[in-house]
Amino acid sequence: MKLRVQQAQLAAALQQVQKAVSTRSTLPILSGIHFAAGETGLRLLATDLEIGIETWIPSEQQEILDIEEPGSIVLSAKYISELVRKLPDPWVDLTVESNFSATLRSGSVEFTLHGQDPEEFPKLPQLPPAASLTLQSDVLKEAIRQTIVAVATEDTRPVLTGICLTFDAESLTLVATDSHRLATRTLFLEVPDSGERRQAVVPGKSMQELFRLLPDDDRLIDLVFADHQMLVHAPQTRFYSRLLEGQYPDTSKIIPTQFKTRLYINRSAFLGALDRAHLIARDTQNHVVRLQIVGDQVEISTSSQEIGRVSETLPAERLEGEPLSIAFNAKYMMDAARSVDGDQLVIDFTGSMSPMILRPADDLPYLHLVLPVRTV
Repeated sequence: MKLRVQQAQLAAALQQVQKAVSTRSTLPILSGIHFAAGETGLRLLATDLEIGIETWIPSEQQEILDIEEPGSIVLSAKYISELVRKLPDPWVDLTVESNFSATLRSGSVEFTLHGQDPEEFPKLPQLPPAASLTLQSDVLKEAIRQTIVAVATEDTRPVLTGICLTFDAESLTLVATDSHRLATRTLFLEVPDSGERRQAVVPGKSMQELFRLLPDDDRLIDLVFADHQMLVHAPQTRFYSRLLEGQYPDTSKIIPTQFKTRLYINRSAFLGALDRAHLIARDTQNHVVRLQIVGDQVEISTSSQEIGRVSETLPAERLEGEPLSIAFNAKYMMDAARSVDGDQLVIDFTGSMSPMILRPADDLPYLHLVLPVRTV
């Protein structure tokens, strides 16, 4: 293999795929990045067998990449990524010998790395389009941000450590819950699909990496589901993830459809009050903070015998229904409020021991449910 590539392009590609490099596997080959140069360009691939990231640098523009001889090699991710990032010249020349020895030249720098046999690198699955969706990258990224906070972090129920994706011909709904809170967001597909209603549970860690990988613009991406795998196909990049096994619980039945009290409040002011109360609540069991609605005022308070007490009153921008006093986990409530965009937050209450629903004021198909905490 022999090629010349722009240093900035190669460094960016390495940064993308490095997120999938295994750091704990007993298979040495998984600590490397697979390089393959061919007619269409240079392909970089990394996988830890849970997720895989594949990206291309196209050869159609010789001002970016010029391939003289095709070939492939696996190079240590730890060294190749850091080395390329620190090279002084705008161009990198990469030559691979038959003994899997790679030489990189950039300006006056010459660096030789011992590689591994690319034939030993795992092959990523070739997924048939059994079920596919098309939507905007920035819209999916926003939905992941809004729901991933509710994913379970403990493995007592493994299926809850993922985000459940339910999709039909026109929409995709993301749901996450750890049994104490729930977040759900519905997206409408850019290209309607004729397939029947299906469901897939993607590990939360995979969705976190996908969130980092997705571009912040409106370019269209494809999601493909088949054989217990998910493939996200974006321009010049592919992201693979295994799916979690098990039946995700039906969460629709726990979302209240009626309310006794509805509160409209400034989101920033509410978050600030919660954050200050959490300074004391974070050292108590369940991070308990109490919210009390009296008249058009909202009081946020908490206390600790060891630390002290805090109380703060906020004006309600609008209030409907009955007075209320309720206790909840401040961290959960802050996560929910941060995930809602806009200046105004709407909170629906169905009683002091019933779930609370937080939603944006603009009727976006998104909500966050938080269960109350029982106090003595």
